[in-house]
Amino acid sequence: MSAIIDIEGFFNKSMHLNYQLSTDPIEWISVLPLMHSGVLNTADESLVLETLDYIGRAYREKRRRLGPFAVIHPIRATALLSMSSKEITTMDLLTMLLHDKDEDILQANYDNEKWKRLVFAYERLMDKIDGRERWFLNERIQFLARDKNESYLEYLTTIITLATATPELIRIKLADRLDNTLDLRMDLYEDTEGEDCYQYIFKILFTDAAPDRQRVHQKHVDRKINGAKRLYELYKSAIFFSLLNSAKVKLDESAANLYSSLAIASINEANNIMLHIFTYHMPDSNKQKALLLDVMDYCQKGGHRRLTTEKSHLLDGLFRNYFYSESKKQVRLNLDKLYGNKELMAAAAVVFLAIFTNFLNNRDFSIEGI
Repeated sequence: MSAIIDIEGFFNKSMHLNYQLSTDPIEWISVLPLMHSGVLNTADESLVLETLDYIGRAYREKRRRLGPFAVIHPIRATALLSMSSKEITTMDLLTMLLHDKDEDILQANYDNEKWKRLVFAYERLMDKIDGRERWFLNERIQFLARDKNESYLEYLTTIITLATATPELIRIKLADRLDNTLDLRMDLYEDTEGEDCYQYIFKILFTDAAPDRQRVHQKHVDRKINGAKRLYELYKSAIFFSLLNSAKVKLDESAANLYSSLAIASINEANNIMLHIFTYHMPDSNKQKALLLDVMDYCQKGGHRRLTTEKSHLLDGLFRNYFYSESKKQVRLNLDKLYGNKELMAAAAVVFLAIFTNFLNNRDFSIEGI
């Protein structure tokens, strides 16, 4: 199993898109081939270009947390969706471009005149789409919006339930998760270089010589997205996979390719989190070995296969105590607490390695209790 894109390809795609999005005015016809290599008829190409122009106006100068233009996310996620299969429809492209519309493009974010222009632009766009397809497109967009009072688990459960009638939602959400996961590397490129986590673990457990990892910086560099927030992103993908597998959701070609790619990206992310903590926060190889043996014992006893309620192990209650909450504010507080416990973060990264390796190789694998 291989990924539809590796981290180098993702950086290159991001770089070229960001360059095009920095031009004034933006030439959407130059963005289109970076997003979709397929052949569109004249009418469909016009729809896609007008949708790109709409989201470009809607996101304006808004930035993502790490700095790139916010509009790069729906465009790049659409590129990933396009790469996943030769059978992606124009409606899939439009849905992916607009998947965050009902969460991000809200009247409260604009002055009255700007909002009126956006409403007019969207209505004009919808008028160019066949009535039946327009209804399905807006339905999908509505389904993909997360209610502010929903926990992420509740949101995904709803998506999977709705996908029994609207299976396209699964590939859209997988592409969204894949882009968000790969994007975590944008401010930690140096941590992707060097040693593979499995090689590192083998050296720690089976050799006397401690692996020598060269520090890129002599001091730890504070990040806008720290390790605890990265672990939370892995949690979101883990519960999505678990719900998909528990529900025995059949994946089409596109969804299957995105599923494998997301599993691989999640393994790589857990790899980087573990190596970063071991390098900067837990450099003692004896402590690393003790932690790895402890987590291995935990997994051998099935701890990674179920939500635990007991308090007999460091990892017991990880999902419930740090990641799950209906309140986004409470999640932020929990993640701040987790960030202060580097031993637990390292153990969580290692257990996520086990979890996503299972997801990658076994579609029957799920986490009991989710």
